[in-house]
Amino acid sequence: MRKHLYYLTSAAAVISAPAMAQEAVEPAGDGSVIVVAATGVAEDIETTGKAITVLDELEIESVQGGDIARVLQRVPGVTLNRNGGVGSTSAVRIRGSSNDQVLTLIDGVRVADPSSIANGYDFTNLLPGNVERIEVLRGTNSTIWGSSAVGGVVLVTTARPRTGGSVSVEYGSRDTLYLSGDAGYAGDRFGITAYGSLYDTEGFSALAAGTEKDGFRQEAFGANGYAALSDSLTLRASVRHADSLVDIDNFGDTADTQDTDQTSLSVSAEAMVDNVEIVASYSFAKTDRVSTSIFGPFIADGSLNRVDLRTRAPVAAGVTLHSGGYFEWTDYRTNFGGDDKLERRGAYAQLDYDAGPLHLAAGARLDDGTLFGSEVTLGADASYRFSETVRARASFGQGYKAPSLFQLYDAFSGNPALTPEESTNFDFGLDFGERGGMAFGAVTLFYRDIENQIDFDPGTFVYFNTGQARAQGVEVEAGFNPVPRLGLQAVYTFLDTENRSGANAGNALGRRPRHSATLAADWTTPLAGLVLGADLRIVGSSFDNDANTVRLDGYEVLDLRVSLPVGSIFEVFGRVENVWDEDYQTAAGFNTAGRGVFGGVRARF
Repeated sequence: MRKHLYYLTSAAAVISAPAMAQEAVEPAGDGSVIVVAATGVAEDIETTGKAITVLDELEIESVQGGDIARVLQRVPGVTLNRNGGVGSTSAVRIRGSSNDQVLTLIDGVRVADPSSIANGYDFTNLLPGNVERIEVLRGTNSTIWGSSAVGGVVLVTTARPRTGGSVSVEYGSRDTLYLSGDAGYAGDRFGITAYGSLYDTEGFSALAAGTEKDGFRQEAFGANGYAALSDSLTLRASVRHADSLVDIDNFGDTADTQDTDQTSLSVSAEAMVDNVEIVASYSFAKTDRVSTSIFGPFIADGSLNRVDLRTRAPVAAGVTLHSGGYFEWTDYRTNFGGDDKLERRGAYAQLDYDAGPLHLAAGARLDDGTLFGSEVTLGADASYRFSETVRARASFGQGYKAPSLFQLYDAFSGNPALTPEESTNFDFGLDFGERGGMAFGAVTLFYRDIENQIDFDPGTFVYFNTGQARAQGVEVEAGFNPVPRLGLQAVYTFLDTENRSGANAGNALGRRPRHSATLAADWTTPLAGLVLGADLRIVGSSFDNDANTVRLDGYEVLDLRVSLPVGSIFEVFGRVENVWDEDYQTAAGFNTAGRGVFGGVRARF
């Protein structure tokens, strides 16, 4: 499938729409891109005014390797900070948000760790080998998604049911081995696919001043399936487990480790009753962490149970009502005095109007928590196609981020009086050209204001609501296909952030570079289908902290890729990462990977 805000590739576009969030996304069959992030159910991306990017299986596979950062850097507005190599704590930010202000779902399950400090998702636990699709909504959408959808929403789909399978084996620098594969069956009434992966690397010192190597090992496996009980009722289920062990250097060049087990599952029923689509689902996620250090072991366990109901119903000519509700309960436990739970419930409604080239949407949401009361959020978006090649889009959204269980109940720093963080987001964009055509471009202006941000007071050692912040900027995207076998693409983001409260008022937010860009090229040569590719990541300087006293230098990292089909089943591939052996940091005091060479074989059957 081609992705929104078209990234040109030299290969033919493959229409592929896997199960997403609470509803399965089926191929449109007409070249359109189907997304879920806008309304929670499947719709054509051209009918929403929200800024959404889709990374499909073809593109994810072409990037190669086990580093999710190298995939996500192709999305405008997205940056990633990491305390070392693959496996180290990895925080994704969208348009200058914090990591915990990005809502992440894998196969419809909210996978943030309820026992973490701010209830964010650590992208360490996600490797791209079994990922089939990533959908990224940039901007606030709490009206549809509720808490944490402040900076954006990331929807990840693992291998969907299909007949056949694939196996990939890769080996390279730092004694890195990466195995992944899947196999399955898909019929008219029943389908299932099982998948698994193994990643093992000797690594390098996470600490910039260290010498001891910090390795990483992860085993992951899962399955997705469906059963059509009738023409109007389908059951779906998914399960995933990832066991990760990483060496960490939080308190010097040490032998400390962190062992993380993450399990998630989802079951849903999709029904069509008198032209009303109904999706009911139950999801569960559990994260268990054991960290070792000179202070002894730290044990943290968190779990989430959630029941969702979503509906889509035509109410008049061109008018559709999206509505739904949920009930959620989370709990966490630590060996340092934390053991609490929290319940939340809520409901939303949104009206969509479509009339030819015009799309309008407006909605509202009410959430109620057992501790911090009710939260109302509003949202709206619009899209208008002036011609076959020009489309304007705009969106407005209010968002909120509920306090984490740790921030509320931690024995040493918790504050039960905390209230949710609140945000207001505006964006406006223009799309030029046709997806799949000779050229495509897009420009998006965005603005987000955050109030009641939760900060940590180093004087009292307690969390409190005083923070205010602003992020604004421009996203530019371009794709050009000058000849059928050559694809060029580029994304660029200018980001201006400001801390608007406290001692750091007027300063830029830490770890938010003003300039970031990714340039990519793919050329399918006349030599037996040999594909040559390159990715250049350019990131400007930033500050590591909100006090703006520690500076992170800008950097440029070049990756080169090659792949060659061998017959109809096999493909050999390889790449050189960080060709220039650039020495840079995305978190002060922590290393990033130097030059690395990798090669592998993939088989499809």
